Amino acid sequence: PTPMGDLAGYGIRTGFAPVSTAAHHGHSSVNGQSGDRVPTADVLRAALELSLSRVVGPLVLAVSGGRDSMALMHAVARWAPDRLAAVATFDHGTGGYATEAAALVAVEARRLGVPVVRERARTPANSEAAWRAARWSFLQRVARAFAASVATAHTRDDQLETIVMRLMRGAGARGLAALAAPSSVVRPWLAVSRGEVASWVTEQSVSYLEDPMNASRQFQRGRVRHDLLPALARLRPRFAEEMLALGEQAAGWRRSLEAYIDSLAPEQPRVGVLRISTTPFDVTTAEGRAVLWSASFARVGIAIDARGTRALVRFSMSRRRGARAVLAGGATVLRVGEGATEFYELRRSSARRLPHDWTWTGGAGQVPPRLGRWRFRQLSTLDAREAGEDRWLVGVPIDAVVTVRSWQAGDRIHTRGAPAGRRVARYFSETHVPALDRMGWPVVLVAGAPMCVPGICRSMAAPHRPGWPDSIWYQCEREYD
Repeated sequence: PTPMGDLAGYGIRTGFAPVSTAAHHGHSSVNGQSGDRVPTADVLRAALELSLSRVVGPLVLAVSGGRDSMALMHAVARWAPDRLAAVATFDHGTGGYATEAAALVAVEARRLGVPVVRERARTPANSEAAWRAARWSFLQRVARAFAASVATAHTRDDQLETIVMRLMRGAGARGLAALAAPSSVVRPWLAVSRGEVASWVTEQSVSYLEDPMNASRQFQRGRVRHDLLPALARLRPRFAEEMLALGEQAAGWRRSLEAYIDSLAPEQPRVGVLRISTTPFDVTTAEGRAVLWSASFARVGIAIDARGTRALVRFSMSRRRGARAVLAGGATVLRVGEGATEFYELRRSSARRLPHDWTWTGGAGQVPPRLGRWRFRQLSTLDAREAGEDRWLVGVPIDAVVTVRSWQAGDRIHTRGAPAGRRVARYFSETHVPALDRMGWPVVLVAGAPMCVPGICRSMAAPHRPGWPDSIWYQCEREYD
């Protein structure tokens, strides 16, 4: 259901017109008729209750000190206090207004008995994008701390402005969904106007500060709000309604697309990785591939630009197993297979830049718990026996000097199946380890000779089963972001 459709189901239909093009006097129409009136408070409460009915768990409210967000804080504290975990306010460090607004939020939150988390930017940003990135980084950290969802006070006017701005830069259906797109962010008032919120704030005498940037035309949103939208409304009175309906259609399309992606990737190996069948990419058009790539990478938290999308479309035209593509920022996609089944594996870039080449040398019982992106957990003899024939168990002679280092392309190992020696790369190929994963893979050496490649193979000289006399055993595991 769409936000506006939801309120219609409540018997309430708020007008499409934004505050800049229509007068609001604290009331909304019922069923589109001008005679009977529903108090603005009822409209806001209905929208809040409908939004919260879809959300499990508590909320962290993003409150800037402006009118809309202060209204949201008061509304949730009054109508849904049990869902309110905390209020989060971020001082961008841009001057007196930012500091005063954060202080007002803190004072009002404490007066309402609501926990408040306040933070100030260490380095002031100088663009809308940088402000947004810093603010959302803060909000996400606070939400994780409270195991909560972030809620914002975006209104229908914000949605209209966002749709128009995205149209101006040539966005497709994904972008035109704007703030109504499927998201973990809760936006209770996306179906009500800025004017309705303003009326309620006046009625309730809610304290707030007016951001001077709201009247500025320095940034695009201000020019759209104060110049473009009023001009378009004069030329085409139904323009706002048409744009909002377009956004609703795009949001519905995105929800259908998300459900389709879910059906293609029902089980995932780990956080930050998406495995998805290659079949839809192989049978669709270039335009279809572009849509699938955008939606798929969005599932792992990555927004790809037009250039990246074109590169991925070209990449997916090759059906070579083992092929990979790296996007700007380090995100990666590989075409891999297990038997006759093939899929793409999408990975986020790591925030921790660990080197692929590393080496450690020491006593058999002193292997560190972490090497590169790998964990080594020493096992007791009993635990090792209970683990059975596990390829990820590493056994080394108790009195040996051991070297554990990353795999090198020329490594050879003498195994029972190949006593004369064989390249480790051959074993990687046979066990379907993608080339990208081989970099940094651990190799355990004794006296300079590879004794074990965890998860892949063991040499003839290595202990082959738990309980082997005079040996120490480790469980090797890979660390994932």
